[in-house]
Amino acid sequence: MEFSTEPVVTLERADIYQGQKLVLADVHFEVNKGEFVFLIGRTGSGKSSLLKTLYADLWLQTGSAKVAGYELHKIKRSDVPYLRRKIGIVFQDFQLLTDRSVEDNLTFVLRATGWKNSADIKKRISEVLMQVGLGTSQKKLPHQLSGGEQQRVVIARAMLNEPNILLADEPTGNLDPEVGDQIMQVFQTINNAGTAILMATHNYDFLKNFPARILKCENGEVKEA
Repeated sequence: MEFSTEPVVTLERADIYQGQKLVLADVHFEVNKGEFVFLIGRTGSGKSSLLKTLYADLWLQTGSAKVAGYELHKIKRSDVPYLRRKIGIVFQDFQLLTDRSVEDNLTFVLRATGWKNSADIKKRISEVLMQVGLGTSQKKLPHQLSGGEQQRVVIARAMLNEPNILLADEPTGNLDPEVGDQIMQVFQTINNAGTAILMATHNYDFLKNFPARILKCENGEVKEA
């Protein structure tokens, strides 16, 4: 598979802070379009802080980083929502609106990001739900879905605006192993269709079963593993 020349993520000499605490120093790596990269390391090693920096939840204080065309070291607060439309974010806890159906959860995101036409909205929602294997679940409420199904909705939500990259923070952390494997297959399908993925995980079975490039957070550094 040919990757285009412009990486979707580039960090150079980036220092990653959690509050006042330096958690990762002098970070430099790239993620190319269409690439799948695992981010590993023990709890507290800086994985989540790194991902939060990439979607501008934590500010990049020193060094430079470019994500989906946005330069994080000089991004304005007003541009952060536009950056987030170009990246999909998948958390461990689902953060779905519990009082709304699957369709209404996804409609909410599309309307919030500027979609106006109801027919376009319906069409896009049915596309992403098919993509994650939930084609018939539009009308269900989150509590009517299993944990694995809820996480599929979260992935569908992250895909709504056709992001350049998905950032996933322990997306299978709350799921049992068999369901976790199914969710990994969903990510693989999305990746095979051309979306880059950077996934933080504790699950070392994934590294064996779904071989891909590995970055490791250890001793305050990020290294190729």
